Amino acid sequence: MGWEQLRGHTQQIEMFRRTLSRGRLGQAYLFVGPEGIGKQTFATTLAQALFCQTHSHTDLDPCGTCPSCKQMASGAHPDFSRVQLLPEKRELLIEQFIGPKENRGKEGLCHDLSLKPMSADRKIAVIDDADKMNDAAANAFLKTLEEPPHGSLILLIATNVERLLPTIRSRCQTIRFAPLTAEDVADLILANGIADSPEVAAEIAALSDGSLATAAQLGDAELLEQRRTLFAALASERFHSVNTAAQVMECIEAAGSDTAAQRQRAAWIIRFCMEYYRHSLAEVSQIDPERAEVIGAAIERAVTAQMHLDRSMSVGLCIEALFDDLGRIGRTAKTSA
Repeated sequence: MGWEQLRGHTQQIEMFRRTLSRGRLGQAYLFVGPEGIGKQTFATTLAQALFCQTHSHTDLDPCGTCPSCKQMASGAHPDFSRVQLLPEKRELLIEQFIGPKENRGKEGLCHDLSLKPMSADRKIAVIDDADKMNDAAANAFLKTLEEPPHGSLILLIATNVERLLPTIRSRCQTIRFAPLTAEDVADLILANGIADSPEVAAEIAALSDGSLATAAQLGDAELLEQRRTLFAALASERFHSVNTAAQVMECIEAAGSDTAAQRQRAAWIIRFCMEYYRHSLAEVSQIDPERAEVIGAAIERAVTAQMHLDRSMSVGLCIEALFDDLGRIGRTAKTSA
């Protein structure tokens, strides 16, 4: 484990090197950026570099072979803590920070940070999905953040900084992470076995928004094939909304009986519709204003469908209504012509 496994973010690495060389490492940093771009890997590698017993801290270059590096690689370093969402939970809970009611203050991240380091010269904690702390957890953690134990380092990872308490944000130095390049994502897709050919990897990377997590979802061959089928249907002069909706629902239901999985696939279908119409709009906006207006209406309808899906409208109703309206928009345009 080392920086070589991380794509992009060289500016952030150099920033920490400069900070360490000046002896100005802070006690709390907030890593902000889209999901799946390497923020967690960055935080873990930073911790490994700071714990490394071979290289100087200012080098920020973990050797990978010393006892501390091996402990980090195995997830067993005694001075490293990580808080993340528990299985089946959508929030970080107060128990993860200050322990359960029967042992409050004697367990959890805040307690761990208060203890003296066991083998290193500092304690380091990473909080994944920090923007998903519930109010009780956030307020409990804030007490530690206001007076962090001497020598400790706390790294918060978030995708939506606005969901964090302002008092937590104000006590952290914010480091922003940009999406990866399509080339980096394509290489990671191949390295992680998400696709087995450079051509498919490039296709997925172009749709990934610079996120490996998004690319992993698109690694589903059925979903990629559905995108091609949907594009062909939308481009047809004889677009049949009922048949298209039925075919799309088959694809959504093939995701399994899990409602969340079906909603996620439905969101991809809507996104594919937006992608198709936006490409179409770029092609005609300068040469056919009337056609551009029709395409704009279709894009707005797809955006509305995503809003409906986000607000828990049933997947079937959302998809059927979307394609019914897309068909109507297309018919209205032909009648006007």
